[in-house]
Amino acid sequence: MRILIIGGSGQLGSDFLKVAAGRHEVIAPPHEQADVTDGQAVERVVLEHRPQVVVNAAAFHKVELCEQDPARAFQVNAVGAWNSARAAKAAGARAVFLSSDYVFDGEESGGYREDDPTRPLSVYGASKVAGEHATRIACPDPLIVRGSGLFGHAGSSGKGGNFVETMLAKAEAGEAISVVDDQVFSPTSTHDLAERLLLLLEHEAPPGIYHAANSGSCSWHGLAREVFAAAGVSADLSPRPAGEQPVRRPRCSILLDTKSAPLGLAPSRPWQEALRWYLEHRTASPPAVS
Repeated sequence: MRILIIGGSGQLGSDFLKVAAGRHEVIAPPHEQADVTDGQAVERVVLEHRPQVVVNAAAFHKVELCEQDPARAFQVNAVGAWNSARAAKAAGARAVFLSSDYVFDGEESGGYREDDPTRPLSVYGASKVAGEHATRIACPDPLIVRGSGLFGHAGSSGKGGNFVETMLAKAEAGEAISVVDDQVFSPTSTHDLAERLLLLLEHEAPPGIYHAANSGSCSWHGLAREVFAAAGVSADLSPRPAGEQPVRRPRCSILLDTKSAPLGLAPSRPWQEALRWYLEHRTASPPAVS
């Protein structure tokens, strides 16, 4: 399969390149050639390479900055989704859009199925909902794949790392660490998310929304506690309520996977296993993007 990924140098894109190596041909044009906000540039590079699949892994995802600059958030996450999906259609390719658990309002304590109604609480969440709709409108057979609380070895370019690395750095510095304990989600390894995305493509999954988080759930405090336990690190860790936050976040954004079994796919491994794998492979270098 010939796959073009936009945002290939990011946290998810880097793991996608690793997972796909030896299985498929993957093209990852640099940002200056395929800025997702530049529709003409995206279409030009997609038509040049004529892939069978266009994966849009580009995102503006720092939620506080999205509130401060909603125009930028929608330009990247919604207009960018439109641009990449339209380019995919022009090339006769399938479009893939990476979305988020923040499309939900967090009021369902048992978590969310793929087709549950969306009700975002933030500009970031709203821009991802808009990106989902734009992708469906622009391309006839898209895959919309949601993750939650991503962690990968490339870190997150917009956030200067990821939660796991932030916790380990704070512990190493001897800081007292207070972490929110009343927001529950499904931590997701970008390696496992990339693997799930490839499996969906390889199994020719029907168009629609798919939840690709690791199985299980926890609070941010629960994730921090497991990070320290798995890494064998002592830390001064305490829970705290979310309280008033500059940006509202869902209280429960557990992503339920109801579509893997009908496709004959095993569920994603538990997040604890994915976290241990991540810690064991922390020295792995991300592949170069060409």
